[in-house]
Amino acid sequence: MKNIFKKFALGLGTATAICMSLTPAFAAGSITSNGTPSGEVLVDGVVVEGSYAQFVDDLSYLTSSENEQDVKAADIIEQLNAGTPLTEAFSGETVALPEGVEIDLSEFSLLTKLQDLQAFDADGNRLEENVTISWEVPNLTSELGEVYVLHYSTKADKGWEVIKPDEVNYDTKMITATFEDLSPVGVIYKSTENVPAENPNTSTSTNAGLYLGVGAVALVAIGLIVFKKHKA
Repeated sequence: MKNIFKKFALGLGTATAICMSLTPAFAAGSITSNGTPSGEVLVDGVVVEGSYAQFVDDLSYLTSSENEQDVKAADIIEQLNAGTPLTEAFSGETVALPEGVEIDLSEFSLLTKLQDLQAFDADGNRLEENVTISWEVPNLTSELGEVYVLHYSTKADKGWEVIKPDEVNYDTKMITATFEDLSPVGVIYKSTENVPAENPNTSTSTNAGLYLGVGAVALVAIGLIVFKKHKA
């Protein structure tokens, strides 16, 4: 009889493992640093030979700026990187959207930290305007909803803006985007629970597997109870 109980216990453990394996691998809400930029930088659509880009965390040029808008931006960046929701951090702020794009920021979350994006030519000179850069986003996955780039422009007439990427490659986990000027950059995504159900890349599709796994656990548990009562 002990062997039979062992089999039931083994079945219960196996069903539980299956259930856990069917849950989404991506932990929504986890914010990572931006990955390493890849390849040479383009300026006005032309490759700059020997150029490169990098992300840095030092935003002291904003906190020490005489421009009140820059100082406030630094505070917003600190809040966002700490996990504050976009709409809360941007309370009272204007965030420009790409032409022809209508999105609700309350449905979006930060995927990568806001970090200062810098680019240089082969001689070490800064590349500042109309720059196109590709970089790795370690936690980029097709399970996400829409993906955009969040950018703070230090230009006097700009400020916060959402940029539509030139390309989002889920296979290589790379994003390519073009910037009128370079400054703090991060990636935002539409939370999966806010993606319409007809979209196959949603949490709904993964929940089906989860429910099946829970059902399997329940069936094994019920079978064990029935067996014990029968033997009693």
